[in-house]
Amino acid sequence: MTNQETQTTLQPDLLNRIDNKILYLGQLQLAITKQHVAEVYELLATNTDSLSSGQLLPLIVSDLTDELSDFLAPELMHFFAEKLPFLSLTPSSTISDTYDVFLGDWWHHRQLGTLNILSITLSLEKQMITELQATEKLSEGQSINESKVQEINENIKGLKAFLADNTKRTLELQVVKDQLTELSANKSGLFNRNDKNTREALEKKRELLEATQKRIPEVERKLVDQENELLAYEKDDALRQLELQAILSQYSNVAAFVAAISQLHDVYLDNLKKG
Repeated sequence: MTNQETQTTLQPDLLNRIDNKILYLGQLQLAITKQHVAEVYELLATNTDSLSSGQLLPLIVSDLTDELSDFLAPELMHFFAEKLPFLSLTPSSTISDTYDVFLGDWWHHRQLGTLNILSITLSLEKQMITELQATEKLSEGQSINESKVQEINENIKGLKAFLADNTKRTLELQVVKDQLTELSANKSGLFNRNDKNTREALEKKRELLEATQKRIPEVERKLVDQENELLAYEKDDALRQLELQAILSQYSNVAAFVAAISQLHDVYLDNLKKG
């Protein structure tokens, strides 16, 4: 078969595939023009079996990720504001078609997961969900950091007691120094007795007290560290309670919330079609 014959044989199939691409782009253009978001998603989902791993768009529009995400995002943000108002969404600073999802709108809210605009999937932080489920099972007044908080409180109590005894140790050290000075000034010894054992005992006591006094800056720093660590754990527990309350304001439990998120894609598309 000549080259010309080969070309003639392949030509109908080639033209048919080109026609299909033109038709597809025309349908997509019309859906975007009419702002039929559900239809846009359906068109983007066509021929997904041929996509490579990690690819969300058909090859013909794979270079339009940013533009398509910008077009589809507002409607999805409106859906979240209406159906999941306790979540806050912010465009990702690193990935164009994703949003960072935070639980709550308070200061220092934690990131719950990442929302992909094109696939309509919210990937949750597993560790955060595990912590919330553990908190959910606790009795009122308990927290998952309770044992750590108790341990740190005991440490703080001991450190404060050490520092509180500083005045007493200072006075005691001064008494010991005065006694040693008196021994040095009176060769006949303390109370007119030349007592070598008394001097040695006093010197050891002075050394011990001075060594203890030198630890004060270290103990003060450790106390600050422990108090900061305690505050961090208490804030962590308080924040988790806020997060749990936000979820339970709309769902019966954390598991129900996770189940709802797993159905986000289908629920959102159904919502678009009904609306």
